[in-house]
This record gives sequence, C-alpha cells and structure tokens, in this order.
Amino acid sequence: MAISSKTIVSLFLLLLLQVPPCAEAQDLKTESVSAGYSALYAKNRFSAQFVAGALFSPISWIQDYPTFNYAQTNLRFGWMVNDPSKSRYFGTGNFELLFELTNSVIFEGFGTYIRGFTLLGRYNLLLPDPRWALYFQLGAGAIVNDAYQDMSQNEIGQAVEFTPQASIGLRYFIARNWTLDVEATFQHISNAYFDERNESTNAVGGLLGVTYFFGGLSH
Repeated sequence: MAISSKTIVSLFLLLLLQVPPCAEAQDLKTESVSAGYSALYAKNRFSAQFVAGALFSPISWIQDYPTFNYAQTNLRFGWMVNDPSKSRYFGTGNFELLFELTNSVIFEGFGTYIRGFTLLGRYNLLLPDPRWALYFQLGAGAIVNDAYQDMSQNEIGQAVEFTPQASIGLRYFIARNWTLDVEATFQHISNAYFDERNESTNAVGGLLGVTYFFGGLSH
C-alpha cells in the first residue's frame, strides 16, 4: 500500500509536536520566570505587607516572670534599597527598608493594648525556585500601652516603651504581585531604664500574612 507524501508530512508534524522542548528552551523559560519574580525586588519598588498572629512571654527559665501574651497585627510599607545581586556572604538578594504600624491586644497578663510603630531593615534572600523567598529582618520601635498601670508587675514601667526585635520569614508567590507569608519573630519590650520598673519582657511567636508588590520607579 502506497503512502502519500501528505500522510508522511502529517506523521512528521505529529511526532514533532510530541517531542519535549530542548533543555536550552527549558532553561530560557526558567530564567524568564526567575527574572520576572526578581524584578519585583528591583531598586525603588514598593511593597505593602499585612501580618497577624500571636506572641508569648516569658521565654526565660532563669526567673519566674509573669505571663504576658498578646495578639498582634502589623501593616508594613517597604522600599527596595537596591537591585538583587549575588553576594559572597548573603546569597542572591537585596535590602529593603520598612515602616510598620503595629497594634496588639493583650489576651493574657496585665494591660489590654500595645500600639506603636517600628522601623525595620530586611534582607530578601531569593531562592533557586523563584516562587519562594526568605527574608531576615531587624528593627526597633516605640509603643504606647496601658500595661504599666498595673503596679503588681515590674516588667513594663511606663506608658512609652521600646521594642527591639528580629524576625525570619518565608514567602510564596500565589500570583504575579502577591505572596503568602509566614514569619517567626522575637520581640523585646523595655523602657531602657527610664523608669525603675524595667524588668522587661521577651516574647516569641508566629505571624501569617500577605504582601503586595507595587510597580517600581524608573532609575
């Protein structure tokens, strides 16, 4: 039975469509996706992050500190300081500065609220899979509270206290400009001995939230 040239061409095209893309094409696609996510960390881009969770104190086993637990919500506005680059010590990433508004409701312990602001410095570590990223941040802020009014405790001694803190976060891109975030955090609250009552608190906890990346400015 003779096979027509039209049939041969059709079979050839069918086989061609079944051949997986070459490694070079796959690499180019991966690089394109990675570059797309990396662009969200470009210099002068802005981000907004909302996280909420709970922190628990005390974390010391040396002294018998009173319980001081609070549910916290934070709204952060970030500015990318530099473009992502490869560092010998930090990996591929960039630095980001953030301004945070924070509000906490005390659900166990003394007082009812903590409110204030924080300045944070963050390093965004970009991972081989561009959909994932780590971040590490340090910061300090000032808060107002009503816990100091409880004279039965010596941890918080005045209405205005300071909040040195550190966090590590993991984020996953669920859309082009959106990530889901999970964060482990440590927070210290004290008044730096501006008041005699300053045994302070050290709390650890976890936060969940989302981040939105805005378009960047030209540079």
